[in-house]
Amino acid sequence: MELTLGLAIITVCGTVAGIAGYFLMRRKFERELELNRKKQEELAQKAYEMAVLKEIGDRIGYSLDAQKIVEIITRSLGQLFSFSTASSMIFDGEYDKIIFECNVRETVSPQFIADVKVKMLAAFSEMLQEPLVDIDVDESVVGELVDENDKYPIASFFNLPIVISGRAVGIINVASKIPGVYESEETEVLYRIASQASQAVSKLQEVLENEKSRLSQAVESLSDGLLMVNSKYQLILANRRLSHLLGIIENPKIFDIVNALSGSFDLRTKMEEAYAREGTLPPLEVAIRDKVFQVFVSRVSDKKSGKQSLRSSSLDPSASLRADTLETAGLKPVAIVVLFHDITDAKNLERLRQDFTAMMVHELRAPLTSIKSSVAMINPADPAKMPPAVVGKYLKTIDSTSQTMLELVNDLLDVAKLEAGKFDIICDSGDIAEVISDRVEGFRPIAIEKHIEINAVIEPGLPRAWFDKVRIKQVLNNLLSNAIKYSDSGEVTVGAKKQIVNGAPIDILVSVKDTGIGIEEDQIEKLFSRFGQLESGRRNAGLKSSGLGLFITKKIVEASGGKIWVESQGAGTGSTFNFTVPFAEASHIEGTHDIKSFTTEKVAQA
Repeated sequence: MELTLGLAIITVCGTVAGIAGYFLMRRKFERELELNRKKQEELAQKAYEMAVLKEIGDRIGYSLDAQKIVEIITRSLGQLFSFSTASSMIFDGEYDKIIFECNVRETVSPQFIADVKVKMLAAFSEMLQEPLVDIDVDESVVGELVDENDKYPIASFFNLPIVISGRAVGIINVASKIPGVYESEETEVLYRIASQASQAVSKLQEVLENEKSRLSQAVESLSDGLLMVNSKYQLILANRRLSHLLGIIENPKIFDIVNALSGSFDLRTKMEEAYAREGTLPPLEVAIRDKVFQVFVSRVSDKKSGKQSLRSSSLDPSASLRADTLETAGLKPVAIVVLFHDITDAKNLERLRQDFTAMMVHELRAPLTSIKSSVAMINPADPAKMPPAVVGKYLKTIDSTSQTMLELVNDLLDVAKLEAGKFDIICDSGDIAEVISDRVEGFRPIAIEKHIEINAVIEPGLPRAWFDKVRIKQVLNNLLSNAIKYSDSGEVTVGAKKQIVNGAPIDILVSVKDTGIGIEEDQIEKLFSRFGQLESGRRNAGLKSSGLGLFITKKIVEASGGKIWVESQGAGTGSTFNFTVPFAEASHIEGTHDIKSFTTEKVAQA
């Protein structure tokens, strides 16, 4: 009996132990299954995160389009959980409106969608810290049919904010007719994705802002006018130089620019033409107001977007890859750039060169014709039959016209030397009064022939000056020749005196004053340029001149250490040309310690 009882007890204990062991093993197995399931879910969530973030990175590229982030996340929600509607709301600051899109996955009522929109507007308003009562909302509903008879309200939902650089740009709403659908673990994945995407875009925005700042500085420093519009022909930028060139306000609108170009340049047509073709349009020359511009119009292309578009087309078997798709997919136009290059000065210079060439041809042809005619008048067969007085007259004509041609050629050679930096000025101590008196007497016969009185007024006791004895005569010749040439009567006076500054003499002031045609104030600055006579219009007086003399004169005076300028009250009032010549010795300059005592020959290059 006792043995039987013992066996029964042992059997029972064994059975209990077996059952307990089974349940323990089962519990362990179930725990392992649960751990594996959680690990698989975590791996799936991580894979989902990585796939979404990778797609966001690929789709966004170097843009800051929050709508792309919202679109990618919304489209991928079905991989995480079920929902009735997945909606997005983006604030469009450019048009001051909100874009609302609702993707209906399960049939819902219009009131369901309206409630979703109200909840999103309330959340978005709180994020923006401003009411969104009167703002325009563009609404778009896609997916399943909306049934007015469906009475199920919103039973569960959550909002996912999209924040870039601390600024709310959008919100995603997921709603369901089933209560308690969304657990915190599931929604946490979306929050992490949104947070990481926002951080990536925020960093990109910071980089782009820095690059934009550098680009803006470069654009503003351009000497050319520049404007850029996007694919909708909305103005992106216009630098200050463009406003200055077109004479419009800073920070203009696109309409201000179009109005300034009205009647001269069809900006919209050229931008459309550039948008439709690759590369830069041929440059155009356009006259706007008093300026001439070379206008370049070119499109800006996004190669990355184009390649993605081409890749998407090739992966879609239903898409036919046309030739124009291949041509444009690699270069998607995103903007148009228009550059205004001011060529007014170049055009004026070209016109002056043409006028100068024509004038030089005339200046050389006239004396050559005179020489040829004079030679023809002298009978080469028997010169003895011609009276000596007549021969002498023709020889004198040949001599004077040859001298005129020689002076013109010398002027051209001097200009060439000046531009090459090989025009030597050899200065030495000399008596400037003596040189002036000599030149005045040399021009007296020409002045008498035109009934012009010529005089020299020289201050007694002038100190010796520092100048090139040959070149100073060239200076005086040019000034006296012009004074007589541009005067029909009256007088020409050459003066020389010490120039006094702050009670002390600093150099010798030489002046050539005439009573001729005078010079308009706005033409004075142009006189000393290479084509001064052509620019200032003094050739309108019907007098022949190459216009090089004053240019050469200025270079000689400045290379000798002096200055030259002109004074005139306007047309018909005459003019006075002044230039300075340095003293030869520093002992004549009181209170000045910067002038050295010149005792040896000095060579200067102009």
